[in-house]
Amino acid sequence: MAKFLFSLLVALSLWPAYALLCVGLRWRYGHVAVADCIVADNRAFATMRLLVAGIAVPVFLHLLTRGQALHWLVFFYLLALLTLADIQMRLLPDYLLVLLLAAGLIAQVAGLPQMPALRFALPVFVGAAMMALFCMVVQAGGGTPGLAAGDVKLIAVLALWFPYNQLPVVLFVASLAGLVYILVIRCITGVLPRTIAFGPCLALGALAVHVSCDCLQAENGSTYCMIRPGAARPALFFTGVGVVQDRSDRGDRLG
Repeated sequence: MAKFLFSLLVALSLWPAYALLCVGLRWRYGHVAVADCIVADNRAFATMRLLVAGIAVPVFLHLLTRGQALHWLVFFYLLALLTLADIQMRLLPDYLLVLLLAAGLIAQVAGLPQMPALRFALPVFVGAAMMALFCMVVQAGGGTPGLAAGDVKLIAVLALWFPYNQLPVVLFVASLAGLVYILVIRCITGVLPRTIAFGPCLALGALAVHVSCDCLQAENGSTYCMIRPGAARPALFFTGVGVVQDRSDRGDRLG
């Protein structure tokens, strides 16, 4: 019960935390600039805030009941704030991205659980950061890249939190979620959206992969959960023969 109440309080704290973020953005860029970025009306955004908080409660409760380190709670808390910002303003604030990056680096250096090895994560991060820089150059030149610079920045930060063989799964789930969203909007309104907020899709992909990697199938080595570096897997294509690997070297062996 105590963990549930704590999860509820942390989820509800997303509202004042987001309000504080908006104050910081108005102070940095001005009230007019922030107002021009807002694309969601107040009623729709209020509904989305309730939805995000409702999703956050079981997510935080799952992290606490599974005994995971608090750095993953910080990770999903910041992802929830990024989701709210992208829904309302189509913006992934650099303030939050820097905090997410700093938390990831601290977790890497401290050797906290379920973090990829830095020697594998760093090259992926550098490559994604170069892609983000390229997107910024294209936008500055008046072009329209397929992904906004903020989305690529978030992908670069996620490279520090997920191993290189999990990151494509995160992107696949995010892309699928985006396609489903476009299809639903097209069926309901008859309008084909030209752009969508991809930040929430990336957050959903990160959540799906992380939760999948902590499911019972992953712990028991089922082939139905095959994205967990660190979970036992039976040998494929061999009937009745199971190879259970030691999972103590998850980060060092597979990144």
